[in-house]
Amino acid sequence: MNKKSNSLWHEVTEKEKQQIQQDSKKLLNEFASKLSKIKTSENHFENELGTREEGDGWETDPEFRSITFANAPFVDKNSIVAEKGTWKK
Repeated sequence: MNKKSNSLWHEVTEKEKQQIQQDSKKLLNEFASKLSKIKTSENHFENELGTREEGDGWETDPEFRSITFANAPFVDKNSIVAEKGTWKK
């Protein structure tokens, strides 16, 4: 990246690094505190083989694929080509 072309980029000072670390720790601690207040039961299933039985799957709307591909910004053969987050508006 060219440093001169992006006015938002700058070398981070030691003081800024310390502030970022403090802010990050505060944010993570607040988030952890809020997560600990969530009451939910954990469901976990494990079998001896580590595999599951094959099934028939579920029925999908026959038009789903064509509608999705029609809405995709770029399609290459049978794949949607997208950059993470670019499809959001």
